[in-house]
Amino acid sequence: MPYDHYQEAEELISMLENTSLQHYGKALQNAMDEGATGTEIFMALRWNIERLLAESSVDHATGAKAKKLLSELDNALR
Repeated sequence: MPYDHYQEAEELISMLENTSLQHYGKALQNAMDEGATGTEIFMALRWNIERLLAESSVDHATGAKAKKLLSELDNALR
């Protein structure tokens, strides 16, 4: 089954709800809602995930999902 970047991003957004990092979830949602092309959306997701991963308060499960999504976005943008 192919990797579904958008579904994984939605799951990451859900993980960020009701946390101190929920603003990153909103930024990820905005990237998907406001992006005009797939490439533009993927680049915006990458940028926001990199910022999220720089936070010291990211829990292990959220960080793992974010790292996997970031890796898959990198692969898709090659």
